[in-house]
Amino acid sequence: MSVIISLRISSVFKMALESRFSLLNTSREKNIFILITFVFSLVFVDTFIPFNIDKWYDLSQLSLFEIVCAFSIFGALTLVFTQYGLRKWLHLNKLTCSQYVLWVIGEMMILSTVMLAIDWLLNKHPDLTVNYYLITFKYTLLIAIIPYVISLLVLFALQKHQLARLLSKLKDSAPLSAYMPIEDEKGKVVLTLHPDHLLLVKSEDNYVDVYYLLGGKVKKELVRTTLKKIEERSDYPGLIRVHRSYAVNVKHVSSSRKTAKGYLLQFDVLPDLQIPVSATYQKQFSAFPFTP
Repeated sequence: MSVIISLRISSVFKMALESRFSLLNTSREKNIFILITFVFSLVFVDTFIPFNIDKWYDLSQLSLFEIVCAFSIFGALTLVFTQYGLRKWLHLNKLTCSQYVLWVIGEMMILSTVMLAIDWLLNKHPDLTVNYYLITFKYTLLIAIIPYVISLLVLFALQKHQLARLLSKLKDSAPLSAYMPIEDEKGKVVLTLHPDHLLLVKSEDNYVDVYYLLGGKVKKELVRTTLKKIEERSDYPGLIRVHRSYAVNVKHVSSSRKTAKGYLLQFDVLPDLQIPVSATYQKQFSAFPFTP
């Protein structure tokens, strides 16, 4: 029995590590993360003075607050570099949980190097040794780990709140009695659909192809209008623009695959069709839970 329980725990743990790390993928989340880390480290160190840090330096030339500010500001700038520069350079836009753990270790090593450089300047240039770096790494980790965890918890709560609002809008937007009219360029209703049956809309010059479900089968209706007009006249929040030529119903997106140029969306009912997500609509697309 104990062996079975151990195997189950191991399997769950492995699945958790292989799952996608859904935080710190947008500029807003990165900014919140950096701001929380900066403010917390500044206030915490200046207020509680951990590890007797006031004994480490000669305070006759600089005050403790000025020293703490130097560490906090350069620490924040380091996080700006790692989150915006290094991740982009290494193409680490989407990480699994196990990859993020490795990333945090690497980020801490870079942060410790910067902290060591500041300490070396303030401490009258002591000898640079491995032990000196390891001590700096230890103190950097102990101070930074708390704002790291707090910021991730805040981001997780914000993400769940945003997702709950989006799902609430999707749920409340289309009661059984509500239907979505598709009008032509003259305002004449050509097609009326329940939002749950709409799959996607594809632009073709001055026409659009409306893909929808009827009796479980995919149908297509050609309407003389533009994608922009359909967007403007639709009150259904589940229909989102993902490309200059495509708008999709997020309820029917079955998967999205990351490529060198962005994402490709797929539908179970249209297995041969792949919808690209252009850079212009990446932020709107990333707000929904099906992002890989």
